[in-house]
Amino acid sequence: MESLKLEQAAMVYGPYDLPHMYEIFEGVVYEGCYFFYLENGALCLRHVQKVEQPYHTHLYVEGEYGGLQLARGVQREITEVVTDIIRCWRGKSGLAFLFDELLC
Repeated sequence: MESLKLEQAAMVYGPYDLPHMYEIFEGVVYEGCYFFYLENGALCLRHVQKVEQPYHTHLYVEGEYGGLQLARGVQREITEVVTDIIRCWRGKSGLAFLFDELLC
């Protein structure tokens, strides 16, 4: 089975109400722009952009397209959960994905 090449990384999210307020999340990156992370037991997905600095090799900032919550109550290791989700989604047509994942 093909390896997904998930990369352990961190994402900086913000700023919030004040220009110096940011949060840092640890998670995994898929294909260099999809960041999966756990927040209070919820599996979240955000679009990210890599920070292009030689001393920040695994740091990303939030991207242009926002994100969404994929699941709640996740209790397994994030890499295992993300691998299972991506493999499941890869095997579906666009219409099957729409009905099975987004409309249910």
